Amino acid sequence: MTPRLPDSKQPEPDPTAPEAATLVVRHARQAILLTVALYGGYGLLRAALPGQDWLAVLLVGGFYLVPGWALRDRVSWHEYAQVGPEIRLPPWSWRGGRLALVTVSVVFPLFAVATFAFYWRACQADLSVLAPVLWIEQFTPGDGSLEAFLGRLCRHHGGGFWPADWPLPAAWTAYGGLGFVSRVLEALFVAALPEEMFHRGYLMSALERRFPPRRRLLGVPFGVAAVLSSLLFAAGHLVGEARTDRLATFFPGLLFAWLWRRGGSIWAPTLVHATSNLFMQWLLAVTFARG
Repeated sequence: MTPRLPDSKQPEPDPTAPEAATLVVRHARQAILLTVALYGGYGLLRAALPGQDWLAVLLVGGFYLVPGWALRDRVSWHEYAQVGPEIRLPPWSWRGGRLALVTVSVVFPLFAVATFAFYWRACQADLSVLAPVLWIEQFTPGDGSLEAFLGRLCRHHGGGFWPADWPLPAAWTAYGGLGFVSRVLEALFVAALPEEMFHRGYLMSALERRFPPRRRLLGVPFGVAAVLSSLLFAAGHLVGEARTDRLATFFPGLLFAWLWRRGGSIWAPTLVHATSNLFMQWLLAVTFARG
């Protein structure tokens, strides 16, 4: 009888064999179930232990550790997904870094103007652009939460299109500027990197093997896997705070998916993700600087 090798050393199946297709389906299903279980478990813990912010550490730990465990017996998938039990961090890529720099240079100015325009209208009680979101929200337990959230924000809005002042977020200037260093590290290693390793590196890669992209978007293969992984990414944001506007993270998720395949590196979406979080902190600080 041939001795069984350890799981991490098992030979990969012939990709043309029927069992290989079954394996691909099983891993895609497992990736979806693990995503739901990770967010669901975190949500149940938050409900059982309200106000315990440290619980977020468990979710972040899951993002870092679950992909390695799930792919422990699929050595040939590690390079493609850039995650695995022996991959502590994705390999650095200058190409991915350059792509991230170009992306933020193009997207951030446009997003800033769009943000100023949105809050200028919303804080004049014009929520017409949110009509579809508000209609959906009325059927959820969070009915009214988005308007209440905007109401709290708009008390600090200056009333004009352009901000009257351009301050830095208070958290950035704390401790002689060390607060900014802390926020950068948090944005990169607590939010962006673990989320990208999980949602793009693990989840999207597993789904792409099950649903190979059949179309191209700006030269990049793009399909069901990118959309489905972005939907789960957005739905997961509801666990932290049940507001329907958080579903808007679906659209950055699509951008991150495109960057992942365009740059060929997890670092491309990770850097854009991290800088987006920091940029949004600054935009909110200048948009609602009054009082």
